[in-house]
Amino acid sequence: MVEGEDLRAMRINAGITQQDMARKLNCDRKTIINYELDVSDIPAQKLFRWLQCCKLDFSVLLGEIKAIRETAQSNGKAKLLDFITLAFVLSQFWDSTIVTSWYLLLLGLCTLYGTFTKNINIVHITGFVFVMTASNYIIFETGLINNVTPSGNLLLQGTLIYGVQLLFSITTVLILIFRVQLSRLLSKSNSIKLTHFDGIFHWLYLYTSLIYLLGLLENIAWSYFELKSWTLIYDNFEGLIYIAWALCCGALLTMMICSSKGDNTREVNSL
Repeated sequence: MVEGEDLRAMRINAGITQQDMARKLNCDRKTIINYELDVSDIPAQKLFRWLQCCKLDFSVLLGEIKAIRETAQSNGKAKLLDFITLAFVLSQFWDSTIVTSWYLLLLGLCTLYGTFTKNINIVHITGFVFVMTASNYIIFETGLINNVTPSGNLLLQGTLIYGVQLLFSITTVLILIFRVQLSRLLSKSNSIKLTHFDGIFHWLYLYTSLIYLLGLLENIAWSYFELKSWTLIYDNFEGLIYIAWALCCGALLTMMICSSKGDNTREVNSL
């Protein structure tokens, strides 16, 4: 793993400020400081992005990889090395921007599916989640929080980052709990009813709310009380949120499949 001093030297040589690097890596300035002080290890995908932003020459690295592969080929381990290399390269594209975009795309497709099949319950469930997720994504993608908070005030910046996400998550929970009532306010359709899936989604966002709350408390301990070893949530933050999103995607696909089977059953019974 590249040491923090080397990361800092590369960034300075490229003429990139900590704030600009935070924007390029889609994180806050606290993250950049942690990487450069070796408080926390930089993930592989962010390291790859860091090297790209600093416009480093990868020809030497590629030459080393080629030499290692030629050595491995002689003892029959070349295919295993190829697989590991491919997995490493593909992991570089698995960052928060791509994951969030795919999540929003799936939510959008589910909403369109509900509209096409005239299933008002699917439309509203996925539509509510889509609006809240997209609004949250836009706020952070535009760098609004980083721009309105002093770059040196890590406590305020971290509190706003986790606090805003916690607010969106709790709001999503409340919307999903009272989904039927909200749907009836927005539509006069007689098909609006409580589905089996209404009892699933709000639990997933309760879980994300807990992660955001723990992250907020951890940030206060790290920034205000100088407990620099308290980075458990921070170091695993994206993965913990992706777990909920993956479960949500599975529930969405299951909901569409069950809806399709239900429509086919009604068509058979009507014949």
